[in-house]
Amino acid sequence: MNIAICDDDKQCSGMLTISLNEYASRKCITDFSVSTYTDGNDLLDAIQENKSFDICILDILMPAVSGIELGVKLRENGFNGVIIYLTSSKEFALDSYKVKAFNYILKPVIPEELYSTLDDAMRTLSFKTDKSIIVKTKEGNVRLSLSNIMYVELCNRILVYHLDNGSTLDSIYIRVPFAEATKELLADKNFIQCGAGKIINLSQVTMVGNDEVTFKDTFKVFFNKKICNEIRSVWINN
Repeated sequence: MNIAICDDDKQCSGMLTISLNEYASRKCITDFSVSTYTDGNDLLDAIQENKSFDICILDILMPAVSGIELGVKLRENGFNGVIIYLTSSKEFALDSYKVKAFNYILKPVIPEELYSTLDDAMRTLSFKTDKSIIVKTKEGNVRLSLSNIMYVELCNRILVYHLDNGSTLDSIYIRVPFAEATKELLADKNFIQCGAGKIINLSQVTMVGNDEVTFKDTFKVFFNKKICNEIRSVWINN
């Protein structure tokens, strides 16, 4: 869970960061990070450079770019996560709906009110989030939806992503072990490593034979019998 805070009040950002980390600790969320920005343009730059956030917490009153303007620009740049506004007055509540804001919280922020809003946001994200990863290629960074990946194989220190539309995407040359380079995939329960250099997406598998795995009723990848038996066992129970 990645959260961005944008507030020109550094003291408020600091207190909010403490509260967010406390929330993560209470909920036992290990994959959790908070990034803080004092200028909306810096947050926009980060997102345009493929920095990914699940939740953006924005102060409405900021000097360079107002929180409402920032929210509009975030949506225009493709951000479809949760936007939560911080405000010192309820008069801005209606404006927040222009960007389909999830909620707004009055300052000073009361931790329990923040936690309640985060609980609701987490439930919403669990229903709508299509997980993705950033793949570094020779042409630049590419965002791949996990649901579109059938399998990944290691070829001459390059990760080849086989996609469900029949195309492939090659990463840049990797200098770390295969498991390290693919740890984001392996963190998802649908992906398992098969042998030394392949990872398959179980949600794309339609049949497991004695020596091959079939994806989307069309694409076949061959393995030995032992690995196929292991895949079948996990696939049936996934």
